[in-house]
Amino acid sequence: MTSRRPGVRKAQDRGAALILVVWAVGLMAVIGALIARDAHLDALEGNRLRGALDGQLLVESGQRIALARLARPAIGMSTGFPLVCDLEKGRLLINARPVTALIDINASQEETLAALLAVLGVQGPDAASYAARIADYRDGDTTIRPGGAEYADYTRAGLTYGPANRPFIRTGELSEVLGLPPELVAAMLPFVTAHAHTTQVDPLYASPEVLAAVAVLGTRAGTSLEEPAWAESAEGTAPFAAEPVIIEVIARTRSGFLTGTATTYGPQELALSGSRRMIEERVAGPEPELAASEALPEPGPCY
Repeated sequence: MTSRRPGVRKAQDRGAALILVVWAVGLMAVIGALIARDAHLDALEGNRLRGALDGQLLVESGQRIALARLARPAIGMSTGFPLVCDLEKGRLLINARPVTALIDINASQEETLAALLAVLGVQGPDAASYAARIADYRDGDTTIRPGGAEYADYTRAGLTYGPANRPFIRTGELSEVLGLPPELVAAMLPFVTAHAHTTQVDPLYASPEVLAAVAVLGTRAGTSLEEPAWAESAEGTAPFAAEPVIIEVIARTRSGFLTGTATTYGPQELALSGSRRMIEERVAGPEPELAASEALPEPGPCY
């Protein structure tokens, strides 16, 4: 029987110990990397949540600023909008316009809707079909327009609902119209309303896209440009006091988080307080639509 020399045994033990140490160090490095990654992800999520909260607080501040300005008598023809201003948590871009600056998806005929879709880049036949489906969704009958869709079409598509067969209550209902792509609905939202109750469009506050749509088929479709609301407003009255308005607020926090809303409010109900009732709120962006010749003002005081 042979025996190992003590020196050989010690060398083998040292080799095994070294392998164990290397393995333990590698394991600790992996664990440390995982902990660092989780900490990084937690920090990112915390920053995102903090940015979202700060952004929401900024948007709410912007809405209050806009409502306060709308309650004050205007000076001359100026409404005081758009407004760019800075608060402690970030910068606000605030705009307020009458809803007659938008195309009403209830009052407008489908030719006007098709014209808007064409302006947004939809090809002619598809624009006409989408417009017919919007019209079928809101009308009270079951007759299918050419290219449109009624309840049977929704059922065949596997949906558990059909057209509302009533006027749109909110613009977000466009997402329920059969066949309208989500990206198209998102593209339409900045230019439409469900609360103007008129085919007329106020050119003083309308966006270039709305003006282009009205110009394409406006006369034939029964949609026309109206005289600006200011033409009938007495000097010293609150801006748009007798009509619904849409307030668009875009907020950018100090950390760069960007968020915004477009909120529709009813007419001024109480002359002294300037109270308005909120009708609809949706995501706004990337920024309030301004007239082609209008540039954003330099940042000024919010109040």
